[in-house]
Amino acid sequence: MLQQFPDFERANYVLTYVYIDRERGLTLEVLALAQKNSKGLFSFDPDTTTRAIIRIEVVEEDDALFVSDETGVLAKRYAEIIESIHDCFGTSEEVEMTREMAFLDSCRDDYYVDDVLVILIKDGIKPEGCWVRINGLGDHAITGTLLNEPYRDYGCHLDDQIPFRVHEAEDGKVTCYYDLN
Repeated sequence: MLQQFPDFERANYVLTYVYIDRERGLTLEVLALAQKNSKGLFSFDPDTTTRAIIRIEVVEEDDALFVSDETGVLAKRYAEIIESIHDCFGTSEEVEMTREMAFLDSCRDDYYVDDVLVILIKDGIKPEGCWVRINGLGDHAITGTLLNEPYRDYGCHLDDQIPFRVHEAEDGKVTCYYDLN
């Protein structure tokens, strides 16, 4: 896949930009190939005609270096590619806010960070966990789309928009729930 990029023969690293594809999960987009040596890490010129995408689960066990871009030099150099990613995969401000809600982390899918496990609760029916994709914030609740059909009859179905709340138990365990009572 990377042989198409400039300087493939000299590269021993890949410079990527990590983003969230709500349909495919955490994703790395190749910005350019790079070379690391005793003098540091040097990235080669970007190739705006070639696109290479890597899903995080493919490389999650591989070594990685975080490259800080405090000066914005990398962002400027690869602006065209980064802007195209944002145009395709940007999301609402409300969803962005929920991504920073660390208390949701224990309920999130490892790769699809906007998807959380929500327990459906209704009197007379055994509680059931279903996946919900966050799409906004409501009055005292988070809203999302039900991603699977519940086995039991709660009155809500696949693709329904539901509000859910977050509960933190005394032991610190966090649970997302939708009370249908």
